[in-house]
Amino acid sequence: MRPLLVAATAIVVLVAASCGGGSTVGSTGSPLQSGGTAVTTSGIITAFGSVYVNGVRYDISGATLKKNGGSVTQAKLAVGEVALVSGSQNLQTGQGSATDVDVEDSVVGPIASIGATSLVVLAQTVNVTATTSFGKSITGGALSGLKVGDSVEVSGLAAADGSTTATRISIADTNESLQVLGTV
Repeated sequence: MRPLLVAATAIVVLVAASCGGGSTVGSTGSPLQSGGTAVTTSGIITAFGSVYVNGVRYDISGATLKKNGGSVTQAKLAVGEVALVSGSQNLQTGQGSATDVDVEDSVVGPIASIGATSLVVLAQTVNVTATTSFGKSITGGALSGLKVGDSVEVSGLAAADGSTTATRISIADTNESLQVLGTV
């Protein structure tokens, strides 16, 4: 089940990357009893107070929240992470209600090298931009606050050249499994 989820999430992230950071991936187009339309969307988390993805506020009070395959609380999610949200959206109000929010980091592991605007983690090039957000435990909230050997979680979007454009970088939990998402 986990490899299938990873593969499906990788496909969604690739679709999102080709659409400039997020898009509705699927919609049944059929109204739900609650007055909304079923949606599945992938995009960057931009705010909380529920969760905001692609400009839509999704109520997560009844949602299952997951990160890298494990159940988490909202406190374990962060602005800048790429999320797959399933649920419904009221097309008149633009508000949504999530049943599932799933964050899968693009790469989790130790930093092998650091350049001026990139780093390499598990042989994957990770590009850092002015919009990349950094975890609170990274000194200065910048690439300069990292060092070779630090274990990091990178959420991001796949670039055409196979690299990842980081939307968020944070220090990985000590028990976090190594992970790389991509096309086989």
